[in-house]
Amino acid sequence: MMTKRTMAGIGKIRSKGGILLLVVGLMFLPTSGKAKPKPNGVESADGLIKYLYNDTKHVLISPCHWKHDDIVLFSALSIGTFELMLMDKDLQEAAQRNRTIDTDRVSRWTSRYTRRITNFTIGGLYLSGLVLKDRKLKETALLCLESVVLSEGITLGIKYAVGRARPFADKGAFHFDSFRFPPPSYSLSFPSGHATDAFALSSVIAEQYPSWMVRLISYGFAVLVSLSRVNNNVHFVSDVFWGGVVGTSVGRCLVKFHNKENSIRHCEVVSIWEGDGIRWGIMIWL
Repeated sequence: MMTKRTMAGIGKIRSKGGILLLVVGLMFLPTSGKAKPKPNGVESADGLIKYLYNDTKHVLISPCHWKHDDIVLFSALSIGTFELMLMDKDLQEAAQRNRTIDTDRVSRWTSRYTRRITNFTIGGLYLSGLVLKDRKLKETALLCLESVVLSEGITLGIKYAVGRARPFADKGAFHFDSFRFPPPSYSLSFPSGHATDAFALSSVIAEQYPSWMVRLISYGFAVLVSLSRVNNNVHFVSDVFWGGVVGTSVGRCLVKFHNKENSIRHCEVVSIWEGDGIRWGIMIWL
C-alpha cells in the first residue's frame, strides 16, 4: 500500500509526463476550417513517440558510452558526495544554528514555488516562442520538460533504493531504509527532488543560451532552491549536491545529444490536411 507521499511523488512525474503525451493526442483531434496542404517535415504520432523514446534511451544508456574523462568526473563527484556525507551532520547543525527569520522566509517561498516556477518557465518559453515565432524557444521548452521528467524519474528511483532518513528525523546522516515499501515518513532524503528539478531546468536553459547572464540567473536559482532545502532541515548538503548532479547531467546530456547529432528538431503545433478535414499535428523539422 502506497502512502500519500509516494503517490504525490509519482503524481508529479505523471503530471509532467502527461504534458508530453498531450502533444501526441493533439494529432488526432479533428477541427473544422479551411484546409491547408500538408507541410514538409510533418511526422505522425509514431514519429513524436520515437523522438521522445530516442531521447530517453540516450539519457539512460549514456553511462555505457562514457569515455575516460567521463568516468573520472563521475568518480570525483561520487567521492565528493561521500565526503559531504561524512560532513553532513556538522553542516546540518551549522545551517540550523545560522537560520534567521529572513532565511526562513526566503526558503519557505522557494520550496513552496519551485515546481510552479519550473512549470511556468517551461510554459512561458513555449508561449514566447509562439508569439515571437522563435523555434529555439519552443525547442528549449520541450528539452526542459524532457529534462525535468527524466530527472525526476531517476531521482525517485534513487530515493527508494537508498531510503535515507531526512535530517529532521535526528537519526544521523547514515540511517537508510533501502527498498522499503511504503517508505517511512522521514525517508527519501537522498537525493533532493527540488534540487533535481531546479538544475534539470537551469542546465538546459544555460546550455541553450550560454551567456554569462543567463547562466548566472539559471544556476543562481538552482543554488537558491538547494540552499533553501538545507535551511528548512529537510535535506542534507549531500542530498542537494547529488540532486544537482542528476539534474545537470540529464539536462546537458539531452542538449548535447541534439547538438552532436545536429538534429535538434524544431517542434510546433500546426494544422495538417489529411483528406477528410483538418487535424492538429506536430511539425518536426529534421
